Amino acid sequence: MNDSDQSPLSAPAVEPASADAEVRQDHWQILEARWRQILGLEAGIESMRQQMDSMRSQMESAFKQSLTVEEKVHALQADVAQWNKSKNRVHYCLPKVREFIHRATWALGIPERKRLEEIFKSYIEPRVTFPELDKVPEMLDSLFKDRQVLTAQGTTVSQECRGIMAEIQRTLRTLQSNAASRAREKREAMRTKGKHL
Repeated sequence: MNDSDQSPLSAPAVEPASADAEVRQDHWQILEARWRQILGLEAGIESMRQQMDSMRSQMESAFKQSLTVEEKVHALQADVAQWNKSKNRVHYCLPKVREFIHRATWALGIPERKRLEEIFKSYIEPRVTFPELDKVPEMLDSLFKDRQVLTAQGTTVSQECRGIMAEIQRTLRTLQSNAASRAREKREAMRTKGKHL
């Protein structure tokens, strides 16, 4: 009789404990997933930072680029003005590039991020409860949003820089093409003039 009395009593006691463990397991998985999303965004930000650093040096060299003597002699003034105008846009974009590179470089070093990394390694990964566990989702969400904003800023600046670089290259090609055509025309004119003399 005692066995049958204990059986129904112990069964309900085990079910809530296992249900609580399931919820806890889901909670750990959600925290891990959110942390991995943040790490994914940070990897993208690092990749973007490297691309921007490369683009920064390309823009600086494009801005400093000068024309050859032949291009200067034969280039149309309108082409030179357009090329210089497109090169001057670099001045407006470079500070944005530098700011993004700076923010992306220091993003991994902010105290909130370091604290979350320590929490993840010490508590979440080994699944050890701690007093501030209920604050972690909010901290992760805040860091996640910060990384999303940084990613969006990087994307915007990158697109702007690509547009400026494309414009510089397009105007330079036009200038060089027109200068080469004018040089050919002048040479042809000199040849025909020389034949008539």
